[in-house]
Amino acid sequence: MKLALGFFFVVSFHFCFTQTFRFKNPNPCIFYNYENDKLCVIDDSTSIMMISLDNKKMIRRPLHLDKQVTFNQLLTEYVPLSEKGSPIYFVDRGCGFVLQLRNDSIVRIDKSFHHQNQFGGAYFLNHGIPSIFGGYGLFSSKNFITQFDITSKEWSIADEGVNMPPASFFPYTKDDENLYVFIPNVKSFSRPINNNLWRFNFKNRKWTLEGQSDYSPSLYISSNSLNYFSYILEYDFKNNKIYRYSDGVNKSGFKFLKVKNKYLKLLSRENFNTLSSTLTIYDEIDFRKQFLIGKSDLIIKSVPSQGLPYLSFTLILLTFLVSSFLIYRIFIRKNKLPVSYVIAQSSSELLDLWVFKRHGILELSDLNDLVNAEHLSIETMKKRRELLLKTFVTDMARLHQLSETSVYTEAPNPIDKRMKLLTLHAKIMEKAVKKGN
Repeated sequence: MKLALGFFFVVSFHFCFTQTFRFKNPNPCIFYNYENDKLCVIDDSTSIMMISLDNKKMIRRPLHLDKQVTFNQLLTEYVPLSEKGSPIYFVDRGCGFVLQLRNDSIVRIDKSFHHQNQFGGAYFLNHGIPSIFGGYGLFSSKNFITQFDITSKEWSIADEGVNMPPASFFPYTKDDENLYVFIPNVKSFSRPINNNLWRFNFKNRKWTLEGQSDYSPSLYISSNSLNYFSYILEYDFKNNKIYRYSDGVNKSGFKFLKVKNKYLKLLSRENFNTLSSTLTIYDEIDFRKQFLIGKSDLIIKSVPSQGLPYLSFTLILLTFLVSSFLIYRIFIRKNKLPVSYVIAQSSSELLDLWVFKRHGILELSDLNDLVNAEHLSIETMKKRRELLLKTFVTDMARLHQLSETSVYTEAPNPIDKRMKLLTLHAKIMEKAVKKGN
């Protein structure tokens, strides 16, 4: 959409002797038709005006509007999109309905609905496909790109905007290979500062932070123009330039566009309570000669286009830290001192019984010698046996860094299956024997 997206401007010009057209509507729909090389203006619901930018001649042709859309809705709720080799579309400002200019008619072609989710986004054509980045709706700003499917007539997410900040109502432009957006770096919610320039490449489908700009005037931004209070700003993203043009203060409504080598200013006027508008066409050379007061680099603080040095440094640092941590853990594990842990006296006695008297295998009844010194009842003896084993398991698990369930195993006695054989873990046996020696 080279008409509405090529450049962005702000506030009014001094009068100069150029071609001017007057319209009865204060906000007509304006777009460029690359097929017939004419500037198109829809000023009423019955006709479309076609203006040649070369000889400034204007002709009218009849226009028929789809009954599902009113003329006022077309002017206020739709963004015209056009580029060379593509049909002309009109897209719902919040995403949803899609209209198309076909000969002398504007017809609805989508099977969608009013999404109301991307107001103030970047509206553009990507090789003839209507697309939208960002925007505001449903109480949040967006960071993804939606795309209209010509076949299914529905909208879907084409890029999820990973690592992109959400944004709405910002300057943007597009060339054959890239979309450029000027995303606010919010320093406060009451006054965002527009100073981060991002680029989306349509071939590799990647976002890149191109750089940052200290030039951050307080702006009110519509979908295709910027309104400022005392002079005009022109952002040339591709060539990294910002141009400033002189002008007096003018409080009338306006819109600035650029087509080919022409500057266009749409100015709304009110005379005797009657609203109208005028369109003034300027040649680029004459316009800059009369009004240019200065230019400078748009990006002041350059950021490497791919961010590779910063990314590489971060990855190297993380790799070093992870490697150091792993080496430290391995060194500590190999050279750490034995765990100093004091086990219960009962556990020590049971370990001696299990290892040196029973050679790692004992019957449950063997524990009676340790718990029945007072000739207790059978029930009391069982409880003390259970407590003894429980204490032993806890001590051995902590001392040898084992799970409690693996300290010993149970199996029926092959001679008398009513009895159980308890087999001590081999690791505990080995260390106890070695210590005993």
